[in-house]
Amino acid sequence: MFLTPKGRVKNPDFLAQVTSISKKEDRIVVACNSGGRGLRACVDLLNAGFEHVNNMRGGYSAWVEVDLLVRNHLKNSK
Repeated sequence: MFLTPKGRVKNPDFLAQVTSISKKEDRIVVACNSGGRGLRACVDLLNAGFEHVNNMRGGYSAWVEVDLLVRNHLKNSK
């Protein structure tokens, strides 16, 4: 989804982008910040014929809340 002045808008290329890097039988975990958008993405993927799709329940926020490992691979730009 994209954040626009009119609110969040579905990425019209989402399924094409996923299909370009994944096979329908691949195992896919979808995540967002809190789990809601990830769940909607999972529904879209399942409806498109992807077989093994899971949503990371609670999203990134839940991951951080229970102190699971988080790594930042961005280099400091200073």
